[in-house]
Amino acid sequence: MDIKYRKRIPYPFSRVLAQYFDLEHIETVHPTTLGEYRVREVTGNRIVFEQRWPAWLGVRVRTVIEQVWNPPDGIRIRFLKGFLRGVEISTRLRDCNEDTLIEEVYHVPLVPEWPWLRVLARPLVLRAVNHVWTEDLAVELCHGGWPGVPGQSEQPASSSGSDQVVEVAGQTRWLRIAEQEEVMEDCSFTVEHRGREIVLWKQNGQVHALDNRCSHTGGPLALGHLKGSRVVCPWHGTCFQLEDGVPCEGPADGPVGVYKVRLSGHGILIEVPTHV
Repeated sequence: MDIKYRKRIPYPFSRVLAQYFDLEHIETVHPTTLGEYRVREVTGNRIVFEQRWPAWLGVRVRTVIEQVWNPPDGIRIRFLKGFLRGVEISTRLRDCNEDTLIEEVYHVPLVPEWPWLRVLARPLVLRAVNHVWTEDLAVELCHGGWPGVPGQSEQPASSSGSDQVVEVAGQTRWLRIAEQEEVMEDCSFTVEHRGREIVLWKQNGQVHALDNRCSHTGGPLALGHLKGSRVVCPWHGTCFQLEDGVPCEGPADGPVGVYKVRLSGHGILIEVPTHV
């Protein structure tokens, strides 16, 4: 049985294409829908990896999957061994300026093309695929992780990476960027100042201010979550210390910028260089 799927994604072609090859995000963004991956082989435009699906009734099944890129806009995925063996997915990405149209065909072998069976199977497949895309869109689409689109250069780190604020007399100033009532406990609050995204996190009543973009591939820390005294990037799972922005777990090897915070009346102020 072949089941067709179409979806328009509000991101440009290059961003959506990169999403398909950013397998590193699976365990962070889709732990309950896709589970985990383990790379087996990377050769040219071909990737072979093992998918370990989320547990169901205490059992975790596995699939060996082959993913092949057919430039410029084609992707073929085949389930070679294990769970769902024989399933194939043919994907075509259509560049629609700022959007991308996804056209896919899910080939499910050994399932006869009976009309009544299609009525039952099609909604299940479409619901599962839409759920995965909903999770991806909730974190702005991950990109730049392993292994990357074949033949393309590695995704550069976020430009906000390690610009630590240095306190030098006469060279910094305090900037009011939010009101205390706007920042909730264990929740993020994002502001933009002169093109720079800054995220505020409140933990145990203390407000922390960091550059919003992860130093690994630019993931939005505002869409992450707190894990103790650390914020976890929603894309590839790097943990950054709230106090100093230093990574302590995950793929990032550089810190994110942090800002000194001062509370004044109802306001929240951060210290920034005078030229910012």
